[in-house]
Amino acid sequence: MTLPEWFAGSPEEAGFLRLVLDHVSDCLVAVDTAGTIVLINEPYCRLLEGEADDFLGRHITDVVGPQTKLHFVARGIGSHVGYPLEVRGHKLVTKQVPVQRDGRIIGAVGLALFSDYDALKKTYTRISKAELAIPQNPRFWQSKFGLDDIIGTGELMGSYRDALKMASQYDLPVMTSGETGAGKELAAHAIHALSDRSVGPFVWVNCASIPSELVEAELFGYEGGAFTSARSQGKPGKLELAAGGTLFLDEIGDMPLQLQGSLLRVLQTNEIVRVGGTNPVSIDLRIVCATNKPLLDLVRAGRFREDLYHRLNVLPINVPALREREDIPFLAERLLARIADRLGRPTPILAAQDRKLLLGYAWPGNVRELENALTRMIITGTLSISDWESASSVAQTDTTPPLKHRIRSQTDAEIRAALKQTQGNKSRAADLLGISRAHLYRLLKEQSGE
Repeated sequence: MTLPEWFAGSPEEAGFLRLVLDHVSDCLVAVDTAGTIVLINEPYCRLLEGEADDFLGRHITDVVGPQTKLHFVARGIGSHVGYPLEVRGHKLVTKQVPVQRDGRIIGAVGLALFSDYDALKKTYTRISKAELAIPQNPRFWQSKFGLDDIIGTGELMGSYRDALKMASQYDLPVMTSGETGAGKELAAHAIHALSDRSVGPFVWVNCASIPSELVEAELFGYEGGAFTSARSQGKPGKLELAAGGTLFLDEIGDMPLQLQGSLLRVLQTNEIVRVGGTNPVSIDLRIVCATNKPLLDLVRAGRFREDLYHRLNVLPINVPALREREDIPFLAERLLARIADRLGRPTPILAAQDRKLLLGYAWPGNVRELENALTRMIITGTLSISDWESASSVAQTDTTPPLKHRIRSQTDAEIRAALKQTQGNKSRAADLLGISRAHLYRLLKEQSGE
């Protein structure tokens, strides 16, 4: 076994260390900050059915698979103990930690704490799945995105990503706020993926999309026979499903007031009681919320509990609106390549005029609206959006109206164009605009002045 270049011991020490590591019964591998394998012991080579020279110098994901997080750990993004990993059909329980020298991270090491996954489960039959944090359900709730999926450059986006990293390191509630389509859910996924709870479930609930009379059962679950037409054996709620991981409450400002007190009690006691149940159930989870509404205004109006607001608003993060960013052309190019690849089409080139239009538009629908415009560009070959040219010309006059009026005008024009294209079908128009149907109805109501 070859030791990495940063091993500073004598030849005798190196020989002894190689002997020890090769005789360790469990698998061990080390990577540098780029995720390149610099050390791998004999047991791991046997599991991988190869020799050390077959794996040294290769990226860890190419050898072990994309499910490993060792390359993230080597860049200083978290550490993981009890992380489940399947390699070549073998289920391992691993420890993945950074390697430091003089206070600087120079790599990471991964060690299989248990090479026999089934034996581990039998040994700890009295420990809950949440405590072990080992997913055993093939339909396990998982985060689908990470920090690398948040595309952007410049000081604003750098500060935003730093805020997400900071929040992920503390097991405290996070409140993300921002406009519709700005990427609040993406932020929640990234926080979970960076945290020590990343091996646990990531469960999401949209508080605005569930009828108010069903929200309680959706969150807390219900016992068998709790109400008519319910499952006879009962059903766990999202709070139970998120045990050991993260619960993402989207559009928290739309949670019914009567249910906010029950959520507050969960935060205070870490216990829930199912609808129709009598026995409390202990849970361990982290809550990340998102809102596009000014919650303090809702508190003042008596529509959101002040005590719950302060419980949830421990680590507030503002998701930048697209019009505040200076990297829109860069973001557009990256999104164009991604969308074109998904559609199986060639990636268009942004001309100078396209870049000017991208920077001159207010983007009321934010990144979601940008993705829709770029999708149309790939299909039609032209970058255009309703009333774009007139919006651009208005912006250059001395009588420019206030920003909120320009945004309103552009939004109204987009809605008219979408309804015309879908022949009045509001559901399809909402999909085309990249907003929810409920949001479209609210905008139409505002247009009519009701």
